Amino acid sequence: MHSTADYLTFGQWRYLRSIGQLQSLSASADPEVLTLEPRLHKLLNFFLDHKDLVLSREDLLTAVWGQGSGSDESLTRAIAGLRRALQDSRVEPVYIATLSKKGYCWLAAVAPVALPPESDTEPAPAAPLDLIGTQQAIDKWHDKKLTKLKRIRYIWGSTLVLILFSFVFAVLLSKMNEKATLPRYLQLTPVSALDGKEQTPLLSADQSLLVFQHQPAGSAHWHWVVQQLASMQIRQDQQQFQLLSQPHWLGTEHIVFRAQQQQKCAFWRKTVQQQFEAATPLFSCHQFIASGQAMTPQGLYWLDLDPATGQSQLWLWQQDSSQRLLMTFPAHWRGVSHLIVKNKKAYAIAQSGYSYSALLELDLAESDWRTITEFDFSANQLAWWGDNELLVNKSARQLQVLSLRTGTSRVFGEMTFNLADSSVWQQSLLAAYPAQAVTDLRRLEWQEQNNQIITLPFAESNRSEYLLLAHQDQYFFVSERSGLPQLWRSQGQVTEQISQFETQHAIGQLLWFEGKLLLLIDRQLYHFSAGQLAPFMQKKLNSESLVVCADTLYWVTRKQQSWALQQLRQGKVSEVLKDVVNVQCGPDHSLLLQQQDSAYVKQWRQGQISTLPVQINWRTTESRAWVSTTTGLYWLSGYGTALNYYDWKIQQQQQWPLAQPAQALMSDNGTVFVQQFRAQDTDIVWLHPEPVE
Repeated sequence: MHSTADYLTFGQWRYLRSIGQLQSLSASADPEVLTLEPRLHKLLNFFLDHKDLVLSREDLLTAVWGQGSGSDESLTRAIAGLRRALQDSRVEPVYIATLSKKGYCWLAAVAPVALPPESDTEPAPAAPLDLIGTQQAIDKWHDKKLTKLKRIRYIWGSTLVLILFSFVFAVLLSKMNEKATLPRYLQLTPVSALDGKEQTPLLSADQSLLVFQHQPAGSAHWHWVVQQLASMQIRQDQQQFQLLSQPHWLGTEHIVFRAQQQQKCAFWRKTVQQQFEAATPLFSCHQFIASGQAMTPQGLYWLDLDPATGQSQLWLWQQDSSQRLLMTFPAHWRGVSHLIVKNKKAYAIAQSGYSYSALLELDLAESDWRTITEFDFSANQLAWWGDNELLVNKSARQLQVLSLRTGTSRVFGEMTFNLADSSVWQQSLLAAYPAQAVTDLRRLEWQEQNNQIITLPFAESNRSEYLLLAHQDQYFFVSERSGLPQLWRSQGQVTEQISQFETQHAIGQLLWFEGKLLLLIDRQLYHFSAGQLAPFMQKKLNSESLVVCADTLYWVTRKQQSWALQQLRQGKVSEVLKDVVNVQCGPDHSLLLQQQDSAYVKQWRQGQISTLPVQINWRTTESRAWVSTTTGLYWLSGYGTALNYYDWKIQQQQQWPLAQPAQALMSDNGTVFVQQFRAQDTDIVWLHPEPVE
């Protein structure tokens, strides 16, 4: 029953059973040649050796896989693979038939290819043409094997060399990082202690003079202060501005800065060395950016917004008063800020959304830019740390050093948390502290007799409260009063902590959807119940903001160079509209939309979009700075110092000033709440490194 011939033919195939090679008998000039993998090779030989029998699945598993090995699934896959190699069909088989509940059997006739007899006196006649082709196939197979072995040896050798090189490089890099260990800062040393807020410190080249801006307690305006570091004496300027940017030295006696005064943006020059003189306007700007300019020997580089398109631009002003546009950045970015310059390179932070940013390298000579790295947070600080590293504030609190060469980062200790406007002077940090303002949740109430809006306490402590969500008679909010951010619930006269998180969670939003309390944490949506978190959606949301309207969850997604509105409804995710950068619920089951190319709010109802007479600019207004109710639309303006209202019925707008700047608005359809900054002092401080022993 067992065939001893090595050369066989069956159907359209010639088969060399010793190596498992199939060669098509078609008349084509280049017949198909296929070498079976070992398992299929062994399976086909077993079929050919038992071509007159019905073979059970157990027989095949034992013969090919061995006693007790293999599985029904592996046999089924092997039979299917062999059929594909033979170009056979399970429905109309030519070679392998499936017999229900019995097994398999071989169908095709098999014939050996006879070799000519050998002779002692006469040379052997030429082999038949088909055997010559087979011998050539064998030789070709051996050549392929040798080539493959050489290639494998080369790959293994190259891999070992690469692994060895990577190991050496990792060791060297580790040694470099050990040598470049960040200094430890263990104590804050106050430089100034004025009542109110101080920020944007600038040290003179000889380190004898400090310039910073000051906002007295209870005032809404800023002015410049100069402090002599040797005597600690200060001089306060009397000229006031609504907003002041970081200053830059122009020579040794003047500073250049951007300011907003009477709602107008302009650059100014001011003498500060010996005495204060009234600031001289240099040129106007379109948008106030606190950290959007850098002074160089070539002139003043500054970032601004194109008033027509809203796109960020980089300009150069020279002291002959000439101005030159250098580059325009993509329209799908909210803005570009935190400009620093050295030699012919500049670096800046692109805010690609409300909560995404990227580090840019700007080639000033070629007027071009590239993205170095992207952050899944909104970076808000950038300064030099040596020649090839940058100080970056990775979150609202954490300061780190980012290497421009390797892209790696090193994080400072806790003493650097809550710093702003940081700069480095001989490894000492000069900064404003604290930068993290405390926020309270307060209820807005209309006083008809005074025609004004007042705020009343809702949840106050000595720590921050934020993210209010109302559901029936319960209010959920996040508070840091117990240390870490925790979820709290207020119901009637009872306010209690309902979460017990043991690590720091970045809680982005609170939502009530499908009868569940949802938390957006690190861009993933969780269901919170009985003190536990469980994923609501397995996939992370590349989302900017989420809102629940008419039993549907909506959010905005950033997709490379565009934006889109997504929805989750009845368990299915789908795209609703393109070019939408923010969304809120509107009246009568409509949606209120913001788009990147328009400052006007759009209303989307039953597939139709209309424009409302309300301007809320996506580039300058945070996502939580506007909220819709059943009666109208509320939004913040003037950097949180004014509350605006648009009435749905009478279609008119009103505006009221706020005693303290606000950051966010929330609503339970009957009452509007505001997340408001508490009056807080900030000081200019030094952080000196711990002495190295």
